[in-house]
Amino acid sequence: MNSQLLHWIAERESIVVPTLFKPVQFKVIKKIDQVKKLNDNEKRYFRGKIKDKLNVLDKMIQHGKEDIGLRTFLDTFDSYYITGLEALKHNGYGWYFDPKIIEVINTKVEGKIKIGSQTLKLIRVKSIRNCDIHKNKESGLNYAKNEQIKKDTIITKNNYTKNIWEQMYDRYGRIFAKCDTNKNIKKIDYATYGV
Repeated sequence: MNSQLLHWIAERESIVVPTLFKPVQFKVIKKIDQVKKLNDNEKRYFRGKIKDKLNVLDKMIQHGKEDIGLRTFLDTFDSYYITGLEALKHNGYGWYFDPKIIEVINTKVEGKIKIGSQTLKLIRVKSIRNCDIHKNKESGLNYAKNEQIKKDTIITKNNYTKNIWEQMYDRYGRIFAKCDTNKNIKKIDYATYGV
């Protein structure tokens, strides 16, 4: 449990009560912050919803720090963009993914680096001038569009991303990407099945 978060909440009763915590829950947080012993009923409160809420708040804060750290790091490059499964997820088609490695194509550095709990695989290219990318207005990060992600699998050599991309294209078609996949799609002759 993050003691700084507990202390911050304990000092701001007017903000968090009753918006985030009920008055009884806030009293438990205040006791924990003051390192006072909890009775059995308060322990039960703490094991329940209070702890869940604190964990969610802590994760949100940590995630925010990672995004700030990631953006600060990537802004040191003149030109870069995020590709692969992370870009698919950002574009709304891989919402169930939790990519362990974020692939970043840039014009300066090659290698791997860890920022917070995120591992960045930095791939160096000569230029990204003709690449199809867009900037996220909220985070300020550059992401590859779906068509570009497929092209990038040649550079990243990530066959898993390529397979996922092709599955998404088969499922969503032109909504997903406006390009030819160079796949030989076999036309089905329904007459052979009596239709």
